[in-house]
Amino acid sequence: MQAETGEIPASAATRRAVVTTACVAVAVAQMATTIYLPSMPALGTDIGAGDSVLQLSVAVFVVFAALPVVAWGRAAERFGRIPAFVAAGLCFVLASAGLALITNATELLGLRVVQAIGAGGIAVVGRMMIKDLFTGAELARQLALLSMAFVVALGGGQVIGGIVTSTVGWRYGFVVLAVLAAVPVAFALRISLPRREPGPRDKGAAGRLFTDRVFVVSAVAGGIGFAVIVMIQQKSAFIFTDRFALSPWVFGLFGVLYGAAYLGGATYVRQRVRELGAHAMMRQGAAIMLAGCVLVTVVWAFDPPRAIALPVFLAGYVTTTFGQATLFPNSAAHAVSHLATGAAIAVSWCALVQQGLAGIASLAGPTLSGLLAWSIAITLLAAVNVLIVAAPWKSTHSRRHKE
Repeated sequence: MQAETGEIPASAATRRAVVTTACVAVAVAQMATTIYLPSMPALGTDIGAGDSVLQLSVAVFVVFAALPVVAWGRAAERFGRIPAFVAAGLCFVLASAGLALITNATELLGLRVVQAIGAGGIAVVGRMMIKDLFTGAELARQLALLSMAFVVALGGGQVIGGIVTSTVGWRYGFVVLAVLAAVPVAFALRISLPRREPGPRDKGAAGRLFTDRVFVVSAVAGGIGFAVIVMIQQKSAFIFTDRFALSPWVFGLFGVLYGAAYLGGATYVRQRVRELGAHAMMRQGAAIMLAGCVLVTVVWAFDPPRAIALPVFLAGYVTTTFGQATLFPNSAAHAVSHLATGAAIAVSWCALVQQGLAGIASLAGPTLSGLLAWSIAITLLAAVNVLIVAAPWKSTHSRRHKE
């Protein structure tokens, strides 16, 4: 059965422990951005870093969280899920502790790279452990549960970041990250997974994946959605601080809205994915994201008074977040569910595509001059995604993956 389905036998307690550990890991990895966002203006002032450097620090994190995910996947295949997860977690913990002590932009960027490498590792190995235990619609439901972890990250992380920055200072935000990241590492050390015998490395696996239309389109759709969210996050600290003149703690409180939106989207997926199917829900998510981006563009196209601009911008941000919560878990599940062999390592390739696209977008974001150009760019990306997921797909290579 394991050879045919890719699942490994595990007790209910082990499954719950794995899901819990993966959820906490995903939340902590995302918090590396959301706790950080409210602190960016104050951090920049203290270490003498300009807005472009601070936006680059977000882009660097996304890029370097993506680059090593396949290597982390290979490590998890060779040495085991738990050793790879713990190694990535320790990397994240040490980098986060180091960031609390930085004095200049070079240290900021360098340690954000190390932090990102660890974050990418715990996120992708956590998803691999989930894929080991679940398939099909149940996999999409469990990945939606991972999306609910973003509720903590988007809502709680931003609230924590805003309060910490406004009270004791931005350095303590990184201390909080280091402590939180130690939690899933401790959880993982208590998990005993059934032994997996490493199989022979299939040198043609990547080639087959990237000629499988279902895998490619699903991964790309999730990646574009992620790119849109990252580009909004990248600008939001400066929009709320400069355009709307809000203090960090107020900006942080808005995280509750984003968390609620993500919770709503993830709950919707868990309730309806068995009925509607992952592909249909991806279409819905992409359309909702486009509607949210249009609202954001309206703000900068017409430049209304603050009393109108702020609620419209928030509505666009919340709508886009709900759409991504609907799109992302379905794209991740749909990309690999039809693969009967090698699906676990395919999770890491999917993560590379998704985070890689987000990284490219985050590097391009700071080059866009003006908020109107930026908002048009994210709207165009969302529109492209609607077109990508609109056509019916049929896997042409899924049989080649089966034993």
